[in-house]
Amino acid sequence: MTDADGRHSNRGTDVKRSLPWYGWFAVLTLLVGEAGLFLGFAPVRVMFYCIAWWSYIFLADACVWRRRGSSLVRSRPWEFWFLAFWSVPIWNLFELFNFRLQNWFYVNVPTDSTLALFFNVASYATVLPGLFETYDVLRAYRVMEGARSKPWRVTPLLLSGCTAVGLAMLAAALIWPRFAFPLIWGFAVFLGDPVCYRAGRSRADSLLGQLERGDPRAALRLLLAGLICGGLWEFWNFWAYTKWLYTVPYLENLKWFEMPPLGFLGFPPFALECYVIVNLLNAVRQGRNWETWERAGPGAPRWLAIPAVVAALAFSGLVFAGIQAVTVQSVAPTLADMAGIPEERLERLTRAGVTTPPVLLARTATADGLQTLAHETSLSPAALIALREAARLVDLEGLGADHYNALRSLGITGIEDLARQDPPVLLPRWQAMALRRPPNLAQVTLWVRAARRATDSGQIREQASRVTSE
Repeated sequence: MTDADGRHSNRGTDVKRSLPWYGWFAVLTLLVGEAGLFLGFAPVRVMFYCIAWWSYIFLADACVWRRRGSSLVRSRPWEFWFLAFWSVPIWNLFELFNFRLQNWFYVNVPTDSTLALFFNVASYATVLPGLFETYDVLRAYRVMEGARSKPWRVTPLLLSGCTAVGLAMLAAALIWPRFAFPLIWGFAVFLGDPVCYRAGRSRADSLLGQLERGDPRAALRLLLAGLICGGLWEFWNFWAYTKWLYTVPYLENLKWFEMPPLGFLGFPPFALECYVIVNLLNAVRQGRNWETWERAGPGAPRWLAIPAVVAALAFSGLVFAGIQAVTVQSVAPTLADMAGIPEERLERLTRAGVTTPPVLLARTATADGLQTLAHETSLSPAALIALREAARLVDLEGLGADHYNALRSLGITGIEDLARQDPPVLLPRWQAMALRRPPNLAQVTLWVRAARRATDSGQIREQASRVTSE
């Protein structure tokens, strides 16, 4: 059943329903993923972000079905997978912008390019379903249901003004990225929503059209959904091994998880952007959409749909190649990737099941663990301590083996050495090491500050005291 705007109503919400099986399966998957993450199970650590988000998406959908008796996954699976597919090129558009903005970069990415591609697709495909399933939960549970506003007067001048503002925001962000980078989060609302409005309600919903009717519910729910998803994005990314880090100008000193606090203000307008971009796709689909259940529309003509899909795949492939070359700063390291470790020591560690820096750090975190590994490998505690300090530098904020090898060539072999460096002075020396992925000043500053925090917090001294207490 639908409400006055053609959207699915919540009548029948008093009917008691059990959570469908896939909701419980999602809870179990999330719990198993959390356990695998904290137990250090390597495949889970790499794929944790995907595990967490797909679990959340299916749990949210199950909650919608339990409340309303219908949901995207169970009632309109084609629309659900439509959102998942187009989520990839839509997010890749922002990855393309980031080549210019350089606001974030990726660390500990899978070494195998096929696995890296799978991780990217699986991660990016969660953006739209995550936002809109959260929005649907808010709608199903009638959050902000009574919200009304004075009807807006939408005029041709307002539409033209919005378009001009959107173009100006995009241009400013790309021309002056250091100062105007926040404008990338919202430009599509001003640029795209007037197009949706002009297309008419029979082809596409628009925020302006809803506000013209005095109905701000969708906009308010989207803003809240963006904030909720933003918190989850940052929370799960913080704990993940394969993750992104921010190098946002002027906001490097204080962070919640990995994000500067002011950065959370970008998530609500990003949700509006995604809604508008999907509505533009719905206009091409002649009204078919995920949100309005009884206004299916004929869909896009085949002569247009097939080239659009091919173009989306080609665009995503090109951006993926760019991400690997520009945005990825480190791949998941192994001990064999680190320079200066004798082959004979590597063989002994491998026989003991120690092949990566995180495993080495976990096995040598305590004095007992250090002694046990020394006994298993016939390596001296002093040799293992030296390896551990090198592994700690490799593991520092995803610095990686390539950057470690470059720093080692400069005489920087531990976190304390890095903490003493001046980023502007270190930068040209670091870049001169002919790396495949030379760092920029913001990234060097991030790693030097991380080293200083680790040193100031006493982590180095604590490890040293554990060794001497043996």
